[in-house]
Amino acid sequence: MLQTLKKYWFVCLVGVLLIGASIYFAYDQNKGKLPGKSVGGEDVVFSIGDQDITAGEFYDTLFNEMGVAGVYQFMEKAVVDPSIETTEEMKTQAQSYADSITAQYQSTYGDQYKEMLLTALNGVGYSKLSDLTDYFIHIQKTQQMIKDYINAHADEYIPAYVEAKKPRIVSHILIKMDDPANPTEEETNRVNAVKDALASGRDFGEVAQELSEDSGSAVQNGSIGYMDADSQLVSPFLETALAMNEGEVSEWIQTTYGWHIIKCDVSATETLKGYDEFYDALATYYPNLQPKVVWEKAQEMNLDFKGNDELQNKLLIYMGLNEKDEPETQPETTENTENPEGQGEDQNNAEDQNGENNGEQGGNE
Repeated sequence: MLQTLKKYWFVCLVGVLLIGASIYFAYDQNKGKLPGKSVGGEDVVFSIGDQDITAGEFYDTLFNEMGVAGVYQFMEKAVVDPSIETTEEMKTQAQSYADSITAQYQSTYGDQYKEMLLTALNGVGYSKLSDLTDYFIHIQKTQQMIKDYINAHADEYIPAYVEAKKPRIVSHILIKMDDPANPTEEETNRVNAVKDALASGRDFGEVAQELSEDSGSAVQNGSIGYMDADSQLVSPFLETALAMNEGEVSEWIQTTYGWHIIKCDVSATETLKGYDEFYDALATYYPNLQPKVVWEKAQEMNLDFKGNDELQNKLLIYMGLNEKDEPETQPETTENTENPEGQGEDQNNAEDQNGENNGEQGGNE
């Protein structure tokens, strides 16, 4: 269930027990010897702008065995939260996410849902149930920071991803068949009904809503949403969809689920920039992008480790930004494996809407 919370992050924060234990031991043995200034009698581990992260706060994090991941969490929050304005839309969306998550936990765990939810929150650096909304606000701010960075460095990031993964928005119409290689007369009649409707000039989405037998996408005018070469769709569907140009409608293709006709709704990069999923996919394609953005922003905000080069180096290794060392562990790209919130905003929505239609929308593998 922790993955449910993490699904909104471009990069999840991994608890590193071995590294955390070693740093904790070193800190515990030397906590009276940290270099740098003090605030309220406590040594400052690092500072960003006007914000000091004290040894006491840092110690608490390490005590909970979060290690370098805990340092990264402190740094990321200190960088992201003041850098992006909290809008009313963010607050509203965060509350919606929080309500959905809470309802799901309550349904799954019953009387123990608060304890389980708190455990999940602890795993991503939050200490109270009331922090759930703040967590989702922070996620939205992080997403906005990544989006702004990508747009500011579009030539550096976008063309390579588009060339490699061929992102697009796709719709389809499915006619289910027991044996797609040998359709029955009734199944053939249903295919012909779709052919006739499209041949008469009717809108593809309208026909999909009326005649497609993929109930999950039919209600969205046949749209399976955002997809690219990494989408978990059966090969015939995926290969056909990726080969199409914007506005094209395919011939009928056969998969294990029946016959599909596909429409490429959007493939132009400028149009895709209007979809949050485009930026999510870009951040997945460049797995070190989020820590890089956070780190660069931290430098702008005068991040200072107070002479603790060892801590700084471990953090850089964790983020995958130290070219001299192989990262022992670092923020990892999330796999969007759940969609309990039903927001319809991640790439899974292009693969399995409403849960009940697994395998219908292009045929998930």
